Amino acid sequence: MNNNVICLNPDMSILETAQIFLENKIDGAPVVENDKIVGLFTKTHLIRALANEMDTQRPVSDLMTHGVKVLDPNMDIRDVEIMYTGRYPVVENGKMIGFITKSDIMIALNEIIDDISGQLETVINSVYNPVIAIDKDGIIRIWNRAIEKYSDMDRSMVLGQHINKVIPESALQDIIRSGQSEYGIKIKIGDNSFITNRAPIIKNGEISGAVAVLYDISELETVTRELEYVKSLNKELDAIIDSSFDGLYITDGKGLTLRINRAIKRMTGLGEEDLVNKTMYELVDKGILSRSASVLVLDQKKPVTTTLTTVTGTHLLVSATPVFDEEGNIFRIVTSVRDISELNMLKQRIEQLEGLRSHFEFQMNQMRVKLSGDLIFKNRDMENIVYQAMKIAEVDSTVLLSGESGVGKELIATIIQRNSNRKNGPFIKLNCAAIPENLIESELFGYETGAFTGARKEGKPGLFELANEGTLLLDEIGDIPLHLQVKLLRAIQEREIIRVGGTKSVRIDVRIIAITNKELEVMVKKGEFREDLYYRINVVPIYVPPLRERREDIPSLIRHFMNNFNLRYNYKKDMEAEAIEALMRYSWPGNIRQLENLIERLIVTTSAEKIKLQHLPDYILSMGTDCEESKDQAITVNQIIPLKLAVESVEKLLLQKTFSIANSCFKAAELLEVDASTISRKARKYDIPIKN
Repeated sequence: MNNNVICLNPDMSILETAQIFLENKIDGAPVVENDKIVGLFTKTHLIRALANEMDTQRPVSDLMTHGVKVLDPNMDIRDVEIMYTGRYPVVENGKMIGFITKSDIMIALNEIIDDISGQLETVINSVYNPVIAIDKDGIIRIWNRAIEKYSDMDRSMVLGQHINKVIPESALQDIIRSGQSEYGIKIKIGDNSFITNRAPIIKNGEISGAVAVLYDISELETVTRELEYVKSLNKELDAIIDSSFDGLYITDGKGLTLRINRAIKRMTGLGEEDLVNKTMYELVDKGILSRSASVLVLDQKKPVTTTLTTVTGTHLLVSATPVFDEEGNIFRIVTSVRDISELNMLKQRIEQLEGLRSHFEFQMNQMRVKLSGDLIFKNRDMENIVYQAMKIAEVDSTVLLSGESGVGKELIATIIQRNSNRKNGPFIKLNCAAIPENLIESELFGYETGAFTGARKEGKPGLFELANEGTLLLDEIGDIPLHLQVKLLRAIQEREIIRVGGTKSVRIDVRIIAITNKELEVMVKKGEFREDLYYRINVVPIYVPPLRERREDIPSLIRHFMNNFNLRYNYKKDMEAEAIEALMRYSWPGNIRQLENLIERLIVTTSAEKIKLQHLPDYILSMGTDCEESKDQAITVNQIIPLKLAVESVEKLLLQKTFSIANSCFKAAELLEVDASTISRKARKYDIPIKN
């Protein structure tokens, strides 16, 4: 609007008005009389006057347009009828405040159109979905930024192009031809998949183009695939949870039960209808559960293991573990449940099997000892001694082996060491009677540099140190000097020693096995052996009986020694039964060692293949049993007993002696001159083992 308005007077001449138009370069002006618009005079009126050769001195009132339409300043420019006239006075409160021309109106309308067009373009470009529009000739008119992104084609390159050259699969021209809208049509542009809705553009009842709005379903397909994967994963997780032998119980961060597996129902008898969607507080309050590990986790915010009892009386071991979110809050609690009764049964079964294993292993070790040939015996007392040796081998208790010389005490000590936990450690043996009294201390405890004349410069470790983590065998312990017994007691009791000439204690870990052929109790009473040391080493006493108290072992020992010496000297000699019987009657003061030496002498000095009674030494032939009975007297009566008991006693002794040299019932029957069935029956009666 032009606020600098030039007004005309009705009385002005046409010539004056023309001069005003030329001077002010205007093509029209309102005619005002008494501050009121009475008309409008324009260049059209001037041209009409010149064409009609009118007098230029005539007033403009004769040619002006009367009944002029005026505009309100607040009127929307889009409501102005520009076809009515080319100029409009603008009047406010009856007073003209401006003048607006058709050109002004057109400029304003163009600005409005440009603004609306810009807003529409902004809206279309801001739309997330691709938008394409063509005119009726198929020329692309709209190509928003979304389709630019998906197609990698800039709108400046596309606008004005035919749609079939750019996206032939759009089928927008089919929409123009058919005039029908289509919805949910799947198309593919490049590597992307879309769902498109297409519709014709109708203007004034005619189709002027078509528009398509596309929806990218590539992301939807990705989400769909991920959803299928999650479903598959969830199904797999369900299978894993349900296949677990242990019960699995899952709650949220407030103790609400979310899911359970089948094992929970098997162990508790409670199913999903009893537990799911119920809080642990509610289950405890109602007495369904005696207590809840999940509640303890919520209180303590850390893993908890406890026991609980269900309403059915089942005892369970429960381990609950919290799962924290990124903010450190508990959002899940996973609880593992195990039936303790099943574990207890399994534990008892394992303990039973372990006991059987230990028992069979112990029996195998016993059998191994018996079959090894190191210790030959049949005597029941010897069996008990070996059993006791095997049992104490399992612990580190100090053992005192006593008995006469040559009864096999060192073999018993070896059995203990071989079956102990220290079997892989050192096994050091010391004969206390074989070491001079002035050297035994340094042998046992070692010595430091310069401890005495002739000592090594670097010193020497004693047998206690060498036997560390192993076993030390002290043979003939009764011969240790009295003054050393104090130091030996301290070593055994305190498990530490001090070397000769040293001041520093040395820790030791040694098991002591002591052997003696002396009566230490008598020596203690006489003051020849320290009482405190005696009781320290006499923790587990084992007495090995002399050979004369286990005569049934003599035949087996004879066969064993004969086999050994035959093999050593490449002989095949044997001994007849009468000679064996004579050896069984002898008292053997030197015990097994004396018997072994005699067998070796008989093997190497006897020229015959069969060792007979006459080959035996005179002291064997001249001496029978301890009663020195005649060799021709087979049975000796020492007391009066009932005849029946005497017969049974003689039968048992005869069978034991016979089976010591016979290896079958048939052989025994030949020797005793009875039927084999009688031998078998009598052997069963007296519980006498038969070899074959």
